[in-house]
Amino acid sequence: MLDIIIKSGIVIDGTGAEGFVADIGIKNGKIIKIGNIDENADKVIDAGGLTVTPGFIDSHSHSDNALFRAPEMREKCEQGITTSIGGQCGSSLLANKNDKLAEPKNLKEITKDLALGSNLATFVGHGTIRKTVMGAENREPTVDELESMKKILRESIRAGAVGMSTGLIYNPGIFAKADELVELSKVCAEEGGILASHMRNESDTLIEAAEEFLSIVRASGARGVISHHKSCFKHNHGKVKTTLGMIDDINREGFDVYCDVYPYTASSTSMTARFVPKEYQANNMAVENLKNPEIRRKIIEANKGKADIKHIDWCLVTSCRNHPEYNGKYVCEISKMMNVRDIDAALDLIILSNNSCSACFFSMCEEDVETVIKHPRAMICTDSGVVLSDAPYHPRLRASFPKAIRRFVRELDSVALPEMIRKMTSLPAYVYNLKNKGEIKEGYDADLCIFDYEKLSDKADYINPHAKAEGLNFVIIGGDVVVENSEYNDKKTGRVLLRNENGVY
Repeated sequence: MLDIIIKSGIVIDGTGAEGFVADIGIKNGKIIKIGNIDENADKVIDAGGLTVTPGFIDSHSHSDNALFRAPEMREKCEQGITTSIGGQCGSSLLANKNDKLAEPKNLKEITKDLALGSNLATFVGHGTIRKTVMGAENREPTVDELESMKKILRESIRAGAVGMSTGLIYNPGIFAKADELVELSKVCAEEGGILASHMRNESDTLIEAAEEFLSIVRASGARGVISHHKSCFKHNHGKVKTTLGMIDDINREGFDVYCDVYPYTASSTSMTARFVPKEYQANNMAVENLKNPEIRRKIIEANKGKADIKHIDWCLVTSCRNHPEYNGKYVCEISKMMNVRDIDAALDLIILSNNSCSACFFSMCEEDVETVIKHPRAMICTDSGVVLSDAPYHPRLRASFPKAIRRFVRELDSVALPEMIRKMTSLPAYVYNLKNKGEIKEGYDADLCIFDYEKLSDKADYINPHAKAEGLNFVIIGGDVVVENSEYNDKKTGRVLLRNENGVY
């Protein structure tokens, strides 16, 4: 007696191979039979005419924000994501001195009974480690401080982290020099961890930033992932062809480098990261510095000529703490409300929100997004956590995976469906060493999506980011149905996945 039989679905197994019609038998959370199944089951799902794939793996997420605050992870489940890789961009709950997971050695004990809507593996953030050891100071670490950072990193990977992430536009990662990152990345490589990087620049000096990252990979030997790869602002569009070529070159040398991408032409980050130079962020003084007229003048002067300022009218505020009246408005609208210049409105929002204002920046082009998606080593991601408030957010949080299929497979025919599914499943499973995930294969975990290929569609946009995707019929995680007939049922069958010497389980 099986637990579930999925009957007559078009199986796309995640390897890149063409689909085939088959039944899938599930028992005790595992796929145990694929083929023509003539047995009884507690539940039979008629998948005739529907596509059955492995559950999607979000290769770059911030879903560790869900662990203790929104463990249902509804927005992930409702777009077919069965596993997320969190702790990205240099920031993690793990090793954060202000969090339950401050001591990496406690990771397994604290999370062993934690029930999540979707599975989660996590990086440890370089910025988090740096802040724990030396605060937000704009300087190089001492020898002892660097050793302390290396110790925390090693302990974190041994406790279950998949590697180290960096966020080199964010405080305090912005203060780190390449030598520091090389030394830490060597520890990452020694422990079998992965190095993922939100690089130092994604616009005017994108190529130089990629050169820095790849030099760190060469010096350390770590497997590398360029996070949410893009090129911002019109005069930089097309540069991704060069950087993807650089990825090809380093892989031909024998290294192992990948990237991920979300299928949108707007990025999303903090206003501080965009508009406050690093020397004015040190010691968490950004807000105080903006209140100082002389320093503010210097900050405005430093922004002159930057592409961010030239295109500030493309900036859509999504979340301004304590001032929801600005949420969902462009900076050019807010500047009129405030009766100030656009740059002053942007800086005032940082002050009003006490350094907690985020925005979408419409700075990319679809041709570049398509170019990155088509690369054989590119994975799909949301670059998002889960919803923790009623504030607007980037639609990628809700709809990255359905949009990638709808736009770049069905409409543009940029990528064949089996190849897109590979980018969403077996490729990230391989990169992050997720065992028994990413393929429809006997003995593998029963993490599955069932959808109507012709109807699968993203409905979330920048005006209505909360809209749920359509055409996703069933999502199964660990052998339990969590989305049934397109309705999320609040079952929490996911868990925290921890790395050991044999992989991530």
